[in-house]
Amino acid sequence: MKIILGIDIAKDKFDCCLLAAGQKLHQEFANTPRGFKQLLRWLAKAQVLPAQLWACMEATGIYGEALLRFLFDARLTVSKVNPAQIKHYARSLLARNKTDRQDALIIAEFARERSASGQLRAWAPPSPLMARLRQLTRLLAARKNQRAREKRRAKMIDRELRAHTRTMLRAFDKEIDDIQGEIDALITSSPELKKRHNLLRSIPCVGPVTAQTVLAELPEDIANARAAAAYAGVTPQREDSGQKKGRARLSKTGNAHLRQALYMPAVSGRKSNPRLKACAQRLTDKGKVAKQTIGACMHLLLRLCVGVMASGEAFDANWGHRAAN
Repeated sequence: MKIILGIDIAKDKFDCCLLAAGQKLHQEFANTPRGFKQLLRWLAKAQVLPAQLWACMEATGIYGEALLRFLFDARLTVSKVNPAQIKHYARSLLARNKTDRQDALIIAEFARERSASGQLRAWAPPSPLMARLRQLTRLLAARKNQRAREKRRAKMIDRELRAHTRTMLRAFDKEIDDIQGEIDALITSSPELKKRHNLLRSIPCVGPVTAQTVLAELPEDIANARAAAAYAGVTPQREDSGQKKGRARLSKTGNAHLRQALYMPAVSGRKSNPRLKACAQRLTDKGKVAKQTIGACMHLLLRLCVGVMASGEAFDANWGHRAAN
C-alpha cells in the first residue's frame, strides 16, 4: 500500500498530512516554488521515496495547479478530487472541527481509503497545447462576464458618467477579440485539434465558442460518453425517500465550465437539433418541466460531442437508423 500525503491547498500556503507507518506527520509550506522544494526535503527527511507516495488534494481552482504539476514532475502519484467528495466524507466521520490541519488529515484518510479500494484516480497533466487552450477559453469567459457586468452598470449610473463605462467596454471588446484570435490560431496550429473542432461544429447548435470550450475542458483520456457526463455534472440526480418524491435534476457535481458551455446550445438545440428536439418533445409529453428537458438535452448534447470525436465522423441525425439497417 502507498504512503499517503493529504494536501489542503490555499492561496498562500498548503498544509500537509503524511500517513506513514502508523504515524500522522503534519507540516505547513508556502504555496511557492521554494515551498514545493521544502516539501520534498521534508518527505526525504521522513525517509519517504517518491515511488512510495500517493499525494491527494482537492480541485480548488488555480491555487493547486502549480503544486500538482511539480509533484507529477517529481514522479509522485497525485490525485485531484472533487471538493464535494471531501466535504461529504468529513460529514461521514462526524468531523466537528474545520482547520487547515484537520482538512489535510481528512483528505489523507479519504485518499488512503479510496486508494486501497482502487477508487482513487491518478492525475496526469494535460499537454502544453491543451493546458494553453484551457487557460485561454477560461480567460475569454471571464472577460465576457466582466463586460456583461460593466454593461449592466452602464444602465444604473448617471448619463454624464457613462463615457467611462463606454471606455471600459471598448477595452473589453478589444481584449475579447485578441483572446479569441489566440484561440483560433492555437486550434489552427494543430491538425488534430482542428479536426475535432470541425467535428463538434458539425452538430447543430454547437457554435465555435462551445466547440472550443468542450475541447479545452473535456479531459483527453476520458473513457466514454457516460464518464464525460459524470465529469461535467450533467447526470440526473433523484431525491426519492419515503413519501417524498422529488424531481430529477442535474447533479452539478463536476466541471462547471463545461456545464455552462452546454446550457445555451441545449436551449437553442431543442429547436435546431433534431436529436435534441425529439428528446425535449418526448420529455415534455411525459410532463417534465423546462429545466428537466434542458438538463436532459445538455446530457445528450455532451454525448453527441463525445460521439463525433470518438468516431471521427461528422454529426448525422439518422445515424441510429442507419446502424440498425
